[in-house]
Amino acid sequence: MRTISILDSFRAWQNKRNAKRYLSSVRSAINSQLTGGRETLDKWERQFRWYDGIIRREHLRSKNVMDSLKIIRDINPDASMAIWNFLRLSNQGHELECLKPTGSPDKQGLDYLNNLSARVGRLYGGGADQLINVLNLTGYTQGAIALEVELNEQLNDVVDFHAVDPATLDFRKNRETGEIELVQKQLDGTYRVMNQNQVFYQPFDPDIGDPYGRSPILPVLQIVFFQVEVLKDLKAVAHHQGHARFDISVMEESILKNIPPQVAAQGEDGVRSFVSKYIGDIEKAFKQLKPDDNFFHTDSVKVDMAGGTQGKSMDATALINVINQQVVTSLKQLPILLGRNEGTTETHGSIQWQIYVAGIESIQRGVKRIMERAYNVALQVQGRQSTARLTFNKIRTTDRQAEATAAATETNTLITQVNQGWVTNDEAAMQAVGHKAVSEPVYRLSAPAETAKGDETGISRAARSYKKKVPLMRTRAQETEDEYVKDVEASWASDIAKETSKATDDFYDFLQEELDMISENLKNAPEMPTRLLVEMYSRADITEPIKAFIDWVKKSILKSKDRTENWADKLLEWLKQISTKTGEITLAELTADIDFNEKDEKLLRALQERSLRQAELIQGVTDEDVIKTLWDVVMDEKYTIQKATAALQESFAFSKSRAQTIARTEILGAARTGQFYGDVQSGMVIGKTWRSAHDSKTRHAHAAADGQTVKFDQTFIVGGEELMFPGDTSHGASAKNVIQCRCFYTRVLKGEEDTLEELMKGGD
Repeated sequence: MRTISILDSFRAWQNKRNAKRYLSSVRSAINSQLTGGRETLDKWERQFRWYDGIIRREHLRSKNVMDSLKIIRDINPDASMAIWNFLRLSNQGHELECLKPTGSPDKQGLDYLNNLSARVGRLYGGGADQLINVLNLTGYTQGAIALEVELNEQLNDVVDFHAVDPATLDFRKNRETGEIELVQKQLDGTYRVMNQNQVFYQPFDPDIGDPYGRSPILPVLQIVFFQVEVLKDLKAVAHHQGHARFDISVMEESILKNIPPQVAAQGEDGVRSFVSKYIGDIEKAFKQLKPDDNFFHTDSVKVDMAGGTQGKSMDATALINVINQQVVTSLKQLPILLGRNEGTTETHGSIQWQIYVAGIESIQRGVKRIMERAYNVALQVQGRQSTARLTFNKIRTTDRQAEATAAATETNTLITQVNQGWVTNDEAAMQAVGHKAVSEPVYRLSAPAETAKGDETGISRAARSYKKKVPLMRTRAQETEDEYVKDVEASWASDIAKETSKATDDFYDFLQEELDMISENLKNAPEMPTRLLVEMYSRADITEPIKAFIDWVKKSILKSKDRTENWADKLLEWLKQISTKTGEITLAELTADIDFNEKDEKLLRALQERSLRQAELIQGVTDEDVIKTLWDVVMDEKYTIQKATAALQESFAFSKSRAQTIARTEILGAARTGQFYGDVQSGMVIGKTWRSAHDSKTRHAHAAADGQTVKFDQTFIVGGEELMFPGDTSHGASAKNVIQCRCFYTRVLKGEEDTLEELMKGGD
C-alpha cells in the first residue's frame, strides 16, 4: 500500500477545487444560455473579405501622411514649439520599481533593471530616459508607439530596447487560427509575423474595429498647408503694395516736339529708333540714381509716387487670427504655450491647463505600459517572477496656495461636523489625514461681539450657554485625566490620572512606530517557502498557526529582541517618574520628615525587573497577535503585502485601546510601587490590608481578598498568587491578576500592633 505524500494530498485538493470551479462556471453558462465565439463582424472584415488578410489603415494614417507630419513638426514654428513643450512636460523623470508577487520590493531585480535602463536605447545616446522621449514624440506625432525587446542568442539577457516606427507595422488576421497578428512588410513584399512577446504596439484613441492609433496632431496638416498658401499670397501683396515706388511717366508728345530735324528727315524708322533710345537713356539714368541724388530731368519726364501708404490693401489680421486659432487647436496646445497671449480668467486658465496635462498623461500611460512590458520580458529571461512598475513624476496641475486654501476649508468643514456631532473625531481624522485621531478635539469658544447688558463678566448668556453645552476638550498638551484611574481611592489618583493619559499617547505612538517597523520588515521579507505553503494548504483541519509558520514570521518579520529592549527602556522611564511622584506624596501623607529616595537600590532593582518582565509580556502579546493576523490573511488565500499591512493596522495589538490598557496597568503598578517604597522608607508602617474597588469591574479573586491583612513585609495571597501590593508582579503574579487593577491597601502604623493582630485574625 502506497503512502500518500503531503504534496500529493495538496495536489489532489487543488484539482478537486479547480474541478468544482469549472463545473460551477459550466452550470452558470448553461443556465444563462450563453454562447461561445463571436457573432458580429468587424467593418474591415465585411469590406475587404480578407484578400491578403491585412487590416487596411485609413488613408489619413498611411505612412505618407505620417512622413508629412514629421516634416511639418520640424519646419513649422508652431508645430516645433508644440513638440518642444510636450516633450519637456511629458518627461520630467520617472521612478522604477521591481515588486515580488507578494508585493514586496525585489532589490536584486531592481538592481538589474537599473543597470538595464542605463544601457538600452543606444541609438539615441543610451538610457531609458532618452528612449522614453522618443516614444513620447512618436505617440504625440503618430498616435501610436511600438517597441521591440532584442534578446541575446542564449535568450538569457536583453541586448537592447528598440523604438519601432508604428507606421511600418500592420495587423493581419491569420486565415487558419483567426488570430490578429502584428506584421511588418519585408523588402521582398512578404509580411513577417512579429513575436508579440517581444514586439509591442500601443495605439492611442483607436476607432471601433481599428487596431491602429489616431494621431493627436493630424489636423495640423490641413491648417499648415492653408497657412502656407495664405502666406504666399500675402507675400505677393506686400511685394506690390507694401512700400512706395517711383511712378515715372515719359511724355511722348514732348519728345516728338523736340526731335531734331535731321532725325525727322530719316522717316518713321529713324524717329522710332530715336524715341526708343531716348526712353532707354531715361530708364538707365533713373536706375543709376543713388538714394540721396536729386532729380534733374526735362519736361519730357514726369515723376510721381505709387504704393505704400497711398495704396489700399486687404486687412489680413482677421485671417491670420483664424489661422492661429486653428493651429493651436490642431496641436492640442494652450495659446500661451505658443506665444499667443489670449485673455482668460484664472479659473478657466486652470481648467485648460488640467485638460492639457490630462492629454500628456494619456500618452504617458501608453509609454508606461509598453516600457513595463519590456522590463517584464527582461525579468522573465533572468528567471525572476517579479514585475516592473514605472511611475512618471507628476505634473503639477494646481496652485499650492489654492490647494492650501481648499485644504483649510475642508478641514474647517470636518471640524464643524465633529462639533455638531454628525461624525466622530476618528472618522474626521481618517478623511483628513488617513489615520485615526491621536487626541481629543479642541473646540474654540469665543464670546459674541455684543454682550448682554448688566453682565459683569462681559460674556453673554449665549456664550455661557454654549460653554455649558460643549465642554472644552483638551489635547494631550493640556493634560486630560484618565477617568478609570481617577476613580482609584488614593490621594495621588488625580495627578496619576493625568500621567496615564500622557502615557497612553506615548505608548500609542510607540506602537505605531513598531507597526511601521514590522510593515517594513514585511515588505523586505523573503518569500514564504513553498514547502510551508504546501503544509498549510494540504490540511483542512488546521485552525491555529503551525510551528513552521510561527518560526518563519519570527525570523523574517518580528525580530523581537530589539523591540523588547526598546519597550523595557520606555517602561522604565515612566516607572521611575511615577514611583517618585507617589513616593513623595506618600511620605507627605505620613508627615515623615524625610525626602523620598528615588535612588534607593531596592526600588531601582524592583523597577528594572518589572520593566523587563512587562516588556516581555507586552511584546509576547504583540507577536502572538501579529502571527495570528498574518495567519488569517494567508489562510484566506489572498495574501499580499498590502492586505497583510492593512490587517495589522486594524489589529488590537497596535490600537489606541491597547495603548490605554498598557498605560493604566503600568502607571498604576508604578504608583503602587512608589507608595510601597515610600512606606518602607518612612519606617512607620507595620501592616497592610487589601482593599478592593467595589464595582462591576472588580475581579472575583480581588473581591474575595478584600480585608486580607498581613504584616508589611509579607505578601498577600490573591487568586492563589503572591502579591506584595496590588499590581505587583515581583513574585510571579500573572497578567490576569494585575491588568488595570484598581485595588489598594490601607496601612497599619507603629503603635497599632494590637490592631494588626486583630485584623490578621479576622483575615484568617
